[in-house]
Amino acid sequence: MVTIEIDGIKTRVEEGTTVLQAARQIGIEIPTLCYHEALTRYASCRICIVELSIEKRGRMRTWIDASCVYPCQEGLIVKTNSEKVKKERKVILELLLSRAPESKILNELAEKYGARKDRFESVDKGKSNCILCSLCVRTCHELIHADVIGTAYRGIRKKVLSPYNIAQDVCIGCTACAFVCPTGAIKVKLGKDRLDIESWPASLEIVKCKKCGKPVGPKVYIEHLRKEVPLSDEVFELCYECRRKMYTTTTWK
Repeated sequence: MVTIEIDGIKTRVEEGTTVLQAARQIGIEIPTLCYHEALTRYASCRICIVELSIEKRGRMRTWIDASCVYPCQEGLIVKTNSEKVKKERKVILELLLSRAPESKILNELAEKYGARKDRFESVDKGKSNCILCSLCVRTCHELIHADVIGTAYRGIRKKVLSPYNIAQDVCIGCTACAFVCPTGAIKVKLGKDRLDIESWPASLEIVKCKKCGKPVGPKVYIEHLRKEVPLSDEVFELCYECRRKMYTTTTWK
């Protein structure tokens, strides 16, 4: 265990705990965009920066770092919302807003920190709305194990896409990528007979519920679940509501 101080509050945490985790344990919220507890740490958005100080050889050293990856150590002093942090967080938000100017969460943070939407201009003028947080890529790789998408190119032209345009052949249509995307950059459209993921792109056939006719999910995803989840075939042929009725219906005597 190590003792640290966060915003004037002393706390003890297990060695290896990140500053972000330690702050959340005592109810101090630090904004994040690229962080998810179920995924590897990435530290790309930098919104979670904090001011860190520690005494080394009789001198106090102070610097700014990402709280989602920095491990706690004995005697560490953390300021989550100092003037320096707020100033740097504002600039980071202005850079991110150039890529995703219509993002709800970014605009909420911009209002809080006084960030301007028009200070910087991205190569695509914000059309993609992608801030390269890589949550979608990590989810597809680490949780879904489909490896449909990745990042390509470098610098300001870096983007998320499906390598060699193979999304149509390997995407299972789970839409987990769209679920974790903080800016709404991944567009999913559910049609009458197909599910379209416009960002990659992929167009997948939809399975209809055998009882009510409502969409159950992409056919390839249903087949994937059949192999992975030990349930009866009937479960995979019903929509959520019909499955719920099947499991909750009770005959009273």
